[in-house]
Amino acid sequence: MAKESWAVLRNDRSLTLFPVVSAFAMLAAVLLLVGPGVVVLAVDAPAPVAYVLWAIALYILTFIGIYCNVALSAAASHSLDGNDTSLSDGFSVARQRTGVIAKWAAVSLVVGLLLNALEAALAQSPIGRIVAGIISGLLGAAWSIVTFFVVPSLALEGLAPKAALERSGRLIKERWGEGLIGSGSIMGIVFLALILPSVAIGALGVYTVDSSAALGGLLIAVGVVGVIAALLIGSTLNAIFRVALFRYATDGAVAPGFDRDSLENAFRPKRRGRI
Repeated sequence: MAKESWAVLRNDRSLTLFPVVSAFAMLAAVLLLVGPGVVVLAVDAPAPVAYVLWAIALYILTFIGIYCNVALSAAASHSLDGNDTSLSDGFSVARQRTGVIAKWAAVSLVVGLLLNALEAALAQSPIGRIVAGIISGLLGAAWSIVTFFVVPSLALEGLAPKAALERSGRLIKERWGEGLIGSGSIMGIVFLALILPSVAIGALGVYTVDSSAALGGLLIAVGVVGVIAALLIGSTLNAIFRVALFRYATDGAVAPGFDRDSLENAFRPKRRGRI
């Protein structure tokens, strides 16, 4: 699946532009909207007001991330059909889904804040921190599984958040797919092939910066750029992977460039008496 997702990306490299736009949009939001406003207003503001302001800031960033992911998923689906894509293809779909994206961003933020609050409430002692880490990890993993197909549902079907969540959970329950395993394997390959070498180059730069500032600085810069590029590629491959699995899970469609056997094997059949 990772190889097939890479083939799609190699044939349509414009898909990597969506994570780039997302990163710059978040950075712009932090620099121009979120950071200064929240800091200025929160300095002398009561604690409840400060929490509300920070929640608004987090919501803006969450909305941007989901908005761009929906656009990427729509463009990836278009590309899987063998069509050339552009930023406008994906973002035109995202604009049509602005309302449901805004609602889903609110749901995602609330769940994230609740998980963080639960972990903070439990982590009052060394044992509590261990228990909190285990519980929050399990709940976070469960939420990731249930919401695995939410973004493709928003992008390809325009479902409301509740319907998208139910659809995602139903697909996972019926198929109990190895989607998360496949996603993890993609990021594992990206880590070994791109991130790890980039980190090694950066570490070499840190080691040599005392003897040669120019060479060390260059190596550090190359390492940082390599890590950023790897993360962008990984997120794009993951989106392609999810869309391909979603399409196959919902209507049995095999996207060009993908093999039916690999798509079928990407799902573990549901065992009797077990979800």
